[in-house]
Amino acid sequence: IWLAWFLIATIRNFTRHCVDDGQNEFRDRWSGRAESLVAAVEQSGWDGEWYLRAFDDDGRPWGTSEEQECRIDSIAQSWSVLSGAGDPERARTALASARHHLAREDDHLVRLLDPPFDRTPREPGYIKAYPPGIRENGGQYTHAATWLAIAFARLRDGDAAKSLFDRINPIVHAQTHDDAVRYRTEPYAVAADIAGVAPHLGRGGWTWYTGAAAWAWRLAVEEILGVRLAGGEIRIRPAMPKAWDKAEVTLRRPGGCLQIRLQ
Repeated sequence: IWLAWFLIATIRNFTRHCVDDGQNEFRDRWSGRAESLVAAVEQSGWDGEWYLRAFDDDGRPWGTSEEQECRIDSIAQSWSVLSGAGDPERARTALASARHHLAREDDHLVRLLDPPFDRTPREPGYIKAYPPGIRENGGQYTHAATWLAIAFARLRDGDAAKSLFDRINPIVHAQTHDDAVRYRTEPYAVAADIAGVAPHLGRGGWTWYTGAAAWAWRLAVEEILGVRLAGGEIRIRPAMPKAWDKAEVTLRRPGGCLQIRLQ
């Protein structure tokens, strides 16, 4: 399902660059494909409180509320917003469900899916080769965690976006001696994954992972603070937490600077 959202976004972003020169067969054909995908996902991919993870070769769904393993998957929910294609009401419900099930109150992770694959006789693919709670199999996979937070920012929910960012920020995982002993990785480098079950709960995995770090930076700067460069222009559209009643942005360049106060 998430791949359908991703393909929809890719098609739409590609076709909007097609030159209108009277030969629009390519653009029209692929625009139609995107809309067909949207209709298919909304018709078959909604489970009532969130979007399904996938359908297997036998046509059976994964990621349903009736499952004992992988009941909910993060990126199928976040990309309903990031693609701009999901039904708005469903997308909000899906994000709320993802936050409830995947960002628990009793730890500081943002899981990719839950519960992890373990004893199911079905074959979900190579993901099942990871132990339960490790990396993609029910741990925090930071790419997905940032996407979920960005989706909340796109919905103007700064409180949720900042709350999830705090779970991604490596400094937060090493604030005390006990935290550092549990985390076991550098507190100044974003970890690509964090283990999600005991006895390894909270242990950092692959650090210095530039993709995860880049998405975390974009979450903080472009989405929560809302400062981005687009088409040679600085655009500011923050999604800050309510507790931040104001913020100041200073843009510096040779010859001067510009200060902007956000309230």
